[in-house]
Amino acid sequence: MNAPVKFDVIATTSSKPRDFVMQPPQSLDRITFNTPDDGVLAGYVSVIRQHLGNGQRFAWVELDNELAGQFRGVPLADIVTSDDAGDLRRHTSAQEAKRLCLGDYSSSLRREFEKREPQS
Repeated sequence: MNAPVKFDVIATTSSKPRDFVMQPPQSLDRITFNTPDDGVLAGYVSVIRQHLGNGQRFAWVELDNELAGQFRGVPLADIVTSDDAGDLRRHTSAQEAKRLCLGDYSSSLRREFEKREPQS
C-alpha cells in the first residue's frame, strides 16, 4: 500500500541536482553550461527552442564577456546551474534591465521586401 508523502519534504531534503531538461530555465535566467570545446561558459537565456530535426530542446544563450548579440544554442542537458532570477529581471525598470539582442525581425523584413517589389 502506498503511504502518503509530503512533497515539500522531498523537495527540501533532496540533494539531487536539478534536471534542466524537465525543468528548463526561464528567459533572462543566468546559467552556466559545459561545452566540449570551450569548457564552462555563462550567459543569459533568451529563449528555449526545439530542434527541428531531432526534437532536442536548446536554450539560446547570450554569452557573457562577448560582443552583444552573440548567442549559442545550448542543449538543456549541458546546463550546470541557473540563478532562477529571470522573473525578477523581467520586472525591473528599463534602466536596470538586462537587454538581449535576439529578436524576431521578420515583420520588418517583410515590410522592406514589400517596398522593393514593383506594384502591379
